[in-house]
Amino acid sequence: TAANVAIELAAHGLSMVEVQLDRRAGAWRLINGSYNRRVTAETEIELTGPALGDARLVTSYDPTGAHVRGMLNNCGGGITPWGTLLTAEENFNQYFAHRGAMPAGPIKDLHARYGLTSGNSERGWELFDDRFDLLLEPNEPFRFGYIVEIDPYDPTYVPKKRTALGRLKQPDPFLQPDKENTFTELVRMV
Repeated sequence: TAANVAIELAAHGLSMVEVQLDRRAGAWRLINGSYNRRVTAETEIELTGPALGDARLVTSYDPTGAHVRGMLNNCGGGITPWGTLLTAEENFNQYFAHRGAMPAGPIKDLHARYGLTSGNSERGWELFDDRFDLLLEPNEPFRFGYIVEIDPYDPTYVPKKRTALGRLKQPDPFLQPDKENTFTELVRMV
């Protein structure tokens, strides 16, 4: 149902929560703090880097190719030396439907390369949300598969998809220091 899809979209993503160790009880407890928030499949996210504004990132939601609704299938993550969080969108292909019915051409070929579903998707979101139907929004999948940067200490920070770091279906981004202990390489673990 549409209500179930709305629940699932809200459940995808990640949470930032403040916790504190209660030493007497020997357990962590949630603090109702200002840093607590969710970034979901519906959160407004900015695109940055060389793909910003590319024609393949244009959809009916955003005709500029600069903003995305949400992040999908985030896995693993790490903290940067400057204190932000990096998380990778992996295996986003499973959310989109009807590649097989698309007209032949480069867009369909690119979707095949990433393994987008030929028929209906496993989740059926396309039945209630047009952006997951490739026949209605063929560019939507190009907006996923990136490293997303979030500032957990600024609740007003708009998350950013860092297109300069590439587009993959792999988890666990972390920064690898080089010999001079500078962070110039982003490593994505498989």
